[in-house]
Amino acid sequence: MAKRASMSDVARVAGVSLTTASRALSGVGRVSAETRAKVIETAERLQFQPDMIARSFVTGRSFIVGVLAEHAHGRFSMPLIVGATNYLGRENIAAVTLDAHGTPRVLTEYLKRLRSRRIDGILVVGDDPNRASLVLSEDFAVPVVFASSSATPETDYVVAPDNRGAGRAAAEHLIDLGRRDIAHVTAAVHEPAVDARVAGFTAAMDAAGLKIAMGGGPLYGSYLQRWGIDAAERIIASGQPVDAIFAANDEIAMGLFGTFHRHGIRVPDDIAIIGYDNRLGGVMRPDVPLSTFDPDLVTVGERAAERLLTVIGGEGSPGIDYVQPRFIEGRSTLGPTLEPYDVL
Repeated sequence: MAKRASMSDVARVAGVSLTTASRALSGVGRVSAETRAKVIETAERLQFQPDMIARSFVTGRSFIVGVLAEHAHGRFSMPLIVGATNYLGRENIAAVTLDAHGTPRVLTEYLKRLRSRRIDGILVVGDDPNRASLVLSEDFAVPVVFASSSATPETDYVVAPDNRGAGRAAAEHLIDLGRRDIAHVTAAVHEPAVDARVAGFTAAMDAAGLKIAMGGGPLYGSYLQRWGIDAAERIIASGQPVDAIFAANDEIAMGLFGTFHRHGIRVPDDIAIIGYDNRLGGVMRPDVPLSTFDPDLVTVGERAAERLLTVIGGEGSPGIDYVQPRFIEGRSTLGPTLEPYDVL
């Protein structure tokens, strides 16, 4: 059996001192980027595996972080957790993942458990991390970073999709296609992601000198497909000109499309539609039916884990780090005419 490489072997091959090699691999202490990269490359080449117990004694760190999810099996939480844990694994950091099932009491209990494990930091994953933020407002000795599908107060360390940017990009895309009577069918008012997309959408419309269709403001409702159906009926009954719609999610977009089709209104010939969240997985199909935004939540999770390790290392400052959602262009804006069997 081949001898297992030691820290001394890494230092010798890299041509640095044992102390420098240790600092480069642990992330503790001052080491130039060039030297750190050289040491890491050498360690990988020698297949060096650090003794985590010894490393913990030297650095005073456990190299364990808590991943606290409000709803671990939620459609938005799962990709965030996948991205975060994949990144932590690559950095040789163990993750203790706990699911609070949306219950504040359980959230509080899990925080106590994480404290007892002497973790280095906590990554909070959730659609609405404000609840967790309230629990964490007590004195908490380790760094906390939020990975969210929506933004939270800028006093926190947060990584989230750029919902404002998505709203702006949706309006700009529709305007570039020559649409002028553009409506925004969204969810509940004062929900962070909703407000951010409304702000971006409105800014783009104002910049183009256009008024939002259907009264000059968004149509507020819910994230349900039923709301998309009701909103489409309202638009049709109003008799007001509408030639494009940005929907807050793909569920609403589907409700809009189905109702318009039943009334003989063609998409996108008569009304173009853009959704959000890529629920149909259009990026995986050669003929993408619905134009939508993918919030790229796996990348959000990865960036949140990376930011947590940065904060643990004593660097970085509070605020929101935005990840730009990917726009997926489909037939609901480009054509040809969309039919029900295209989206089922």
